[in-house]
Amino acid sequence: MEDEINVEFNNEKKVLCEKIIRDINAVFLKDADLNSFEIIPKETNCNKSPVVHVEHNLGLESWCARHVYDHAHRTLISHRRQTTQQQLRTLQQQQQSDALAKYLNVALLINPDVTTFWHIRRQLVQKNRLSINKELQFSALVLSMKPKSNEAFAYRRWLYSFQSADAIDWPHEISICERAADRCASNYHAWSHRQWVLQNAPCLLQSELMRTEKFIRKHISDYSSYHYRQVLLSRAYELGYHVADEQLSSLRDLLAEYQLAADPNVDVDEALLQLLLPNHDRSSVSAPRLRSFLYCCNVAASDVRLCVEQRALYGQRECFELHRRAVLKFIVEQCVRLLLYLPPVSVAASGGSQLNELLPQFDCESHPFLVAVRRAETAQGEKHKRWCHIHLNFGKERSQDA
Repeated sequence: MEDEINVEFNNEKKVLCEKIIRDINAVFLKDADLNSFEIIPKETNCNKSPVVHVEHNLGLESWCARHVYDHAHRTLISHRRQTTQQQLRTLQQQQQSDALAKYLNVALLINPDVTTFWHIRRQLVQKNRLSINKELQFSALVLSMKPKSNEAFAYRRWLYSFQSADAIDWPHEISICERAADRCASNYHAWSHRQWVLQNAPCLLQSELMRTEKFIRKHISDYSSYHYRQVLLSRAYELGYHVADEQLSSLRDLLAEYQLAADPNVDVDEALLQLLLPNHDRSSVSAPRLRSFLYCCNVAASDVRLCVEQRALYGQRECFELHRRAVLKFIVEQCVRLLLYLPPVSVAASGGSQLNELLPQFDCESHPFLVAVRRAETAQGEKHKRWCHIHLNFGKERSQDA
């Protein structure tokens, strides 16, 4: 008798799960513009459909999520365990593919960390059973619920491998990364995916510099955004990027803080180059490279000022100091590279010990900017002084700076 009751209960639960999965699938078929998914906290069944669909937003009440996921999981695993021949016959039938996709949708929305299920979707895409555009939309829907899903980001990169770079909406991809990072702090996978976008679409550099500054002002303690901005800065200089007619006011202000005055009798660019690159042979470096050098140093100087402003508003935070050090190191390193006639290097090729190898190769005393930086920075406490000694090679103090 008890066994019969259990069987009946399991059958009822199976029927209920199938109905919920059909309701979710109906929403997918009905609304091609779904943009978010949420599990809605609700502990009991109120005798109505637990699937909520409002204004392109899909929700599932929490009381049934585990049961629906378990049912979808068992169904998909049973498909996976079929023999290769049976599996091929199944995938060749569109009707069976649609049924498989229905369970995949539910399972991955609730738990997107199952690699096997993403592989099944890849197989369906390769056999033209699933549309690439719809799959991009689905993975974005998963990320709305689980913004740290590495599997979803990896799946998007895989889908884009079937499209030419010119056909991809890169700004939209950036917005997906930003939404994921906005919802979840220190989202390594979102920022890594954003770096991948930047590698494929360097035309976004200028907009990214503006967007990341806004993000940093909003998320003051998320160091992932600061690190990405450092990657942006290095990438911009590597590509020789600059903006025409940039005023370079931040760089001039930074030099003024170090008590370095530009020559008023020459144009701004030349005056700044005289301070940063004294006695440098201009003919050895192209004009666009020098312009990019000044532009990127100006962005770095702007970030130094940003960190000071953030610290004044919110108090001392480690991320402010770490980012300030990183951008200051960028300015010093690029000065040294140009003075030694070395080409810029990529972010990946730039090692942490590179600056220490370069600085001893020339006399810092003949470089007013480095002398001023050493004097000012080593006076900001013992901890910062040790950092300067290690990372800027300012360990050899001169008696005049003591």
